[in-house]
Amino acid sequence: MPNKKFAQYKIGDSAHLIHKITEDDVTKFANLTGDDNPLHVNKAFARKTVFKDTVAHGMLGASFVSTLIGKHIPGDGALWISQNFDFLLPVRIGDELKVFAEVIEKHISQNTLVLAIQITNQHKQAVVKGSAKVKCLEWEETETLQSQSLPDEKVILITGGSRGIGAATAKYLAAKGYRIAINYSQDHEGANSVVTDIIAAGGEAIACQADVRDANAIKRMIGEVKNKFGTITGLVYGATSKVIATDFHHLEWQDIEDHFNIQFRGAFHCVQAVLKEFLEKKRGSVVFIGSLAADATPLLKVTGYATAKAALQTLSKTLALEYGPLGIRFNVVSPGMTETGLIADIPEKTRLLTKMQIPMRKLAKPQDIASAIGFLISEESGHITGETLRVYGGQLMI
Repeated sequence: MPNKKFAQYKIGDSAHLIHKITEDDVTKFANLTGDDNPLHVNKAFARKTVFKDTVAHGMLGASFVSTLIGKHIPGDGALWISQNFDFLLPVRIGDELKVFAEVIEKHISQNTLVLAIQITNQHKQAVVKGSAKVKCLEWEETETLQSQSLPDEKVILITGGSRGIGAATAKYLAAKGYRIAINYSQDHEGANSVVTDIIAAGGEAIACQADVRDANAIKRMIGEVKNKFGTITGLVYGATSKVIATDFHHLEWQDIEDHFNIQFRGAFHCVQAVLKEFLEKKRGSVVFIGSLAADATPLLKVTGYATAKAALQTLSKTLALEYGPLGIRFNVVSPGMTETGLIADIPEKTRLLTKMQIPMRKLAKPQDIASAIGFLISEESGHITGETLRVYGGQLMI
């Protein structure tokens, strides 16, 4: 069996090797280990025992399991970390051993395989049975090759991409060579306008309609993206709901649920839909668009919006922990007050007061947020996951 990567192994994969035990094998093993027990090396002594002839060291036969692991299953990068053997029959000089291993368990979180081991002689008698646990190591050459292949496979899905931060991010990433899929729910005209601008600038983009609250619609959209671009390597989740300041005692549960349905439930559906592709390639990057409202002291009277954004931030951390070992990253870009339609109804006085609280004395532009998203979605941030990048102009310093 040729060497394969950990992700390629499945339950039932197997390999074997054959070795004939010689007197020279026994002598060398005794010299190497210092185990010169006369049962192994002195025929006269061995004849006085129940075995009536010399017996090869039990670990001599079992040592070929190391050969099988190191050369065949899994081969390059294998680290043998535990074993359990039962020695069933003696091995004699001249015996032809067949060493067989089969994958019986696969633990993705630890990159380990559990192998069932059996060694038989030329009479098809089992002489050793047991199991071995093997860790499959990554090596730098593989990571380099993966990063070199990324430029040809840079496909990003942006939810809420028809306007504001989403639209700015789509144009920014398209200018960096990414192929863009712009998701929208109702703003068909806005999404098509962004696509037109990207194509006019020499980029590639499509618009995909889907309600992020609908799992089936999301799956259909992912299918459209893959049919067009062949793959998907990143997700920017920017779908959001309008911020309306309301006293808590005037809220109904539906007001809270509306925020969670768009910002958390939608993120849940989108991440689940792209994970299959990410897991197959063992890489992928997700950036959630958070909010200052979820950090430190929340904004006043935006309970539904703030708690939904806080939930999104926690989701990023839990997913980063679970899928980090598989090369998939999850981060948050958290904007402060940004000049988008989302704050169109905020009084000018509030804007001025906010500016005075920001060391840079200005509100963010969508392009400011887009460049931060571009950093976290890219391989330039390849060792960053579970983090929140705050773009507040210094308004909050942690």
